[in-house]
Amino acid sequence: MSWVLARVDDRLIHGQVVVAWGRHLRPKRIWVADDAAAANAWERDLLATAAPEVDVRVVTVAEMAAVHAGEAAAPGAAFLIVRNLESARALVEAGAAIAAFNLGGLHYAPGKAKVNEYVYLDDADRAAARALIARGIALDVQDVPQARATPLAALDPASARA
Repeated sequence: MSWVLARVDDRLIHGQVVVAWGRHLRPKRIWVADDAAAANAWERDLLATAAPEVDVRVVTVAEMAAVHAGEAAAPGAAFLIVRNLESARALVEAGAAIAAFNLGGLHYAPGKAKVNEYVYLDDADRAAARALIARGIALDVQDVPQARATPLAALDPASARA
């Protein structure tokens, strides 16, 4: 099998990821590509226990770029999560062949504007989104599998403008 979903979610692994997406995708492995989490032993351990019965691997963005192609050929389904659009952009620019990202949770922070109930973006997020879209990568907003996926550009045209 191969990659079944690449998701941008600032909470990384949490109930919605494990219950809704986990049941829907049935991954054998969840890869978290996040420099801060990979550098923090406590956070790595916490993330590893958040998805029982799934092999959770927490690595840096650079490490994920290095193993991404090999994982695509590995048996069983794999699910990738990055914390933000900048990490998604960095991963793709480092060579990971990703056709689409699911935007499932980019929550409010000062300076961020509401796109919908669970996606808030600032200028840096929009710049990263534009860079990804310019490479032909789809960015679809969808919190749970049962919800309809909507292209980010339809909800936030500034994210797609060059």
